Amino acid sequence: MKTMTSLCALTLMAGLFAASASAEAVSYIPHQSTIPRLANQAEVIVVGRLARVENIQLGEAGIDFAMYPNRGTPARQDGESGVRREAVITVSQTLKGASHVTGSELRVVSMRQLKFDNYDADLRGGEALFFCSPRSQDNRLIVLSDERGAITAEDNAGNLTGAVEMARRFLTVGRFADLKPALLAGLTLNGGRVSLDACVELAWNWEDYAAVMTPADKQLVLDKAKEATPGTDERVQLIHAVGRYKPDGAMSELLGMIMSDSQFTTTSIACWAMENIERREAVNLFVGAFASANASQRVLLVRALGLIHPKDWFEGAEVRQAACDCVAALLVAGDETALREALIAARNMWAGKELKAQLKNLIENRAHNGISEEAVKGAIVALATHRTKTEQMGKTIEAVHERGYLNNLATQDPALKQVVDCAILFPYSTLITDTEGRLR
Repeated sequence: MKTMTSLCALTLMAGLFAASASAEAVSYIPHQSTIPRLANQAEVIVVGRLARVENIQLGEAGIDFAMYPNRGTPARQDGESGVRREAVITVSQTLKGASHVTGSELRVVSMRQLKFDNYDADLRGGEALFFCSPRSQDNRLIVLSDERGAITAEDNAGNLTGAVEMARRFLTVGRFADLKPALLAGLTLNGGRVSLDACVELAWNWEDYAAVMTPADKQLVLDKAKEATPGTDERVQLIHAVGRYKPDGAMSELLGMIMSDSQFTTTSIACWAMENIERREAVNLFVGAFASANASQRVLLVRALGLIHPKDWFEGAEVRQAACDCVAALLVAGDETALREALIAARNMWAGKELKAQLKNLIENRAHNGISEEAVKGAIVALATHRTKTEQMGKTIEAVHERGYLNNLATQDPALKQVVDCAILFPYSTLITDTEGRLR
């Protein structure tokens, strides 16, 4: 199973799951399982070939059977009562923990109790870099983070040596900050493990490097973010890093990426980066670019405004109204993609008040304006965001300004009752499907 880190804008969540057809989903935390982090955690680091898997008979069911029982998918996990499977690695290089290597062999608990034939072909057929440590239950060695801690040449764009040298470099310098030159040099953008791990290190573990990042280093990160292929994990992580290090000129470059890259991951992570650098400037840049943008770019700018959702008490009433005007320009029938993005933005911005006329026009003309049922739902949800909270006798009372209109709508068209009820109760968390099928 390969665990190349599939990180999107939603990777602001710390953990994710990696899975493949050949292995059980493995929970791992990307920024805690990069090559430098694994090198820091591991007691044993070797380069070697998976030689065989042996069955060790036990006098009890065993903890491995308890953790990974065979549930009919032995290619994913294959624990067997009374057996502990151990993988035997033929070692060619030992970077750390030589005392654990017997002759030229290292024994570790087999990942998820897999049999040899159920390991991926690259682990069965060639050498790998293994990061191992004793587990707490019985002090037996395990591979850290399963396949994430077993790096083959295939994982690193055909270059196992590069991964080995990155681990060796960390062991030599012994401090994350001192690894900065190697990380910057590793930003080759070839999709390999060294390049991606360098991106993740600089983005997620940025506090370890911030003090030693020079203006030139920060500019390199920005340049690499622009150079990276749209939609790739490397671009996502480098944009994240730009938001951390805040190089000069970053705001205009991030705006350019948003307007030229339709990937949702790019829009969302670039919005986060711009907001982290200077939120007000980000909103002003989006609004300022709207008038001269083409139709496709306007959709992306409205998506960005919806992600940042300007507020009158923060950016100011004038800026918020200008942002709402941008959204209003797309709240028309005809282009369903643009309309869905505008509806999602309207909901995110709680703009039922400012966009009431446009939203009601869409709803009331739904019989002949050609918009989809999902767009009608989105218009209802966005309209329901117009509400006011007041304190009455020590309680917070929320008034839904369009409650009467929405209830009448549900009465006239019973098919809309469920949508209306949900919109009145949970307008901000009622999801709208975009034209690519994502619930947002």
